[in-house]
Amino acid sequence: MSELGENISSRQSLPSVALSLAPLRRGMRLIPGIALLLVIGYLGKIAAAYVPHMEYVLFAIALGALVSNTIPIPQVFVPGIRTYEFWLKVGIVLMGAKFSVSSVVNIGATGITLVIAEICLAIVVARLLSRAAGLSEELGSLIGVGVGICGVSAIIGATGAINATEEDASYAIATILIFGAIMLAIYPLIGHLTHMSDTVFGFWTGLSIDNTAEAVATGMAFSEQAAEVATVVKLSRNALMGFVILLFALIHARRGIAKEIENKGAFLWARFPKFVLGFLLLSALKTAGFFSPTQAKILTNISNWAFLLTFAGVGLSLQRTRMKAGLKPFVVGLGVETVVSMVTFLMVTLTLK
Repeated sequence: MSELGENISSRQSLPSVALSLAPLRRGMRLIPGIALLLVIGYLGKIAAAYVPHMEYVLFAIALGALVSNTIPIPQVFVPGIRTYEFWLKVGIVLMGAKFSVSSVVNIGATGITLVIAEICLAIVVARLLSRAAGLSEELGSLIGVGVGICGVSAIIGATGAINATEEDASYAIATILIFGAIMLAIYPLIGHLTHMSDTVFGFWTGLSIDNTAEAVATGMAFSEQAAEVATVVKLSRNALMGFVILLFALIHARRGIAKEIENKGAFLWARFPKFVLGFLLLSALKTAGFFSPTQAKILTNISNWAFLLTFAGVGLSLQRTRMKAGLKPFVVGLGVETVVSMVTFLMVTLTLK
């Protein structure tokens, strides 16, 4: 009888064992893709060593894009490749160990005024051009939110809030991805041709490039200092994402297009990018002298490796099939991005000189 009881007990413990192994199995599934990110990123670093005055960022992204658009990527790599946004957040959080709170406040205080102006500009221009092109109000709103705040993340966050269709979201995301790739290539060239300082270029990049990954990558393609400034300015835009999406949701709800938001605080918290808090926490710890110089250097090195994985992932995500926007959304996106780029260029050059 006791032997029977032991058999039943052992059978009942099998599900719990399987559950405990589930996270390990999920982690193992990520290894091939993360290894691919590491290989592509490191090859980009090697290639950059042979080209004077060039950062590895562009090589890592270009190599990733070449691979993803010429070779069918086996499914086994896909889960790990998708972690590149996680590595972006890790890199940004750890970058906080390089900043004192005063630096963040100084950049943020100047940046927040420019950020609010940029967001308003992007939304107004997107709505005007969308209306002129005959696009739906929802699609115009998504393009405006994507350009004004945080690219793909803002579009995804706003889609449900304003009851936009998946087709509208796909058009808006494709438009953002197209211009992110274009700006990544031409912004550093414009910066060097116009002899922009690291600070000015960082502000311009952080203000006008939509996706966080592309903003950091573009800043780093110019210089490490430009990347640091671009990151802080871009985080200022990201922090306002919840407020802007909430505003759009309320406007659409009053027009009967979307549902009323009952708990506005919960809505804001759900859409607030939590990694911004991690960045600020490490900045505060750095200011308080919590990290020794050696520890700060270690955190910075880990941050750099996280960014290396990120940029390889950005390249691998630049697939032609993901960037097929319709002609009208593309033209509207071109108009909005051009206006925002030109106006923010003037804003930073006049404000920061």
